Amino acid sequence: MVLILYSRLEQKLEEHRFDTLLQPLPSDIQQKIRRYRRWQDAHACLFGKLLLIEGLRRLGLGGAALLHQLQYTSYGRPFLAGVADFNISHSGEYVVCALSIHYRLGIDIEKIQPIHLPDFRGQMTDMEWDTVSKADDPLQAFYYYWTRKEAAIKAHGHGLSLPLKEVVIGEGQVVMEGKGWPLYEVELAGGYVCHLVADGRVEEEEIRVEEVNL
Repeated sequence: MVLILYSRLEQKLEEHRFDTLLQPLPSDIQQKIRRYRRWQDAHACLFGKLLLIEGLRRLGLGGAALLHQLQYTSYGRPFLAGVADFNISHSGEYVVCALSIHYRLGIDIEKIQPIHLPDFRGQMTDMEWDTVSKADDPLQAFYYYWTRKEAAIKAHGHGLSLPLKEVVIGEGQVVMEGKGWPLYEVELAGGYVCHLVADGRVEEEEIRVEEVNL
């Protein structure tokens, strides 16, 4: 089973509310959050950790205390050894967290907004770029590719040491280094694109998507 929790960042929290939500987190994570210059980034990081805690609770694994066990790979990917795999993403007003005790995951959400598409030509195969260029809505087509590639890279866990151009989008899967990783679209809100990648096939009914009010 894969649990996907999401929440909305509609406005800046009052300072007292922000401090209250921060308290359950380990001190090193609190300090990291407070170092962000933009409130949107601080809030997104906070919400991501709170969704992780809520997800761990819903999976019956524990709560905030587990964040003291948080470790990072040499590539900077966070993990909870022997507990569950998780991945967090945010864009615009939305923060999402995917968790599973059975699968390795990557999730990416992006708000569709104007960009200079040619800047991203080098991140795509010729076939992918041709599809984007000829689409009725090239911007939306681009984000569908981009979120799938980003989710795949995050699941893979080696960061940009694996170039995005080498992440090839197939039918229902993403191919990286000769291995197919199953791919799923997650529909959250209009104007956003979100995709999930796992290291094994997940039945559609096994993917639970739930909103959390923080």
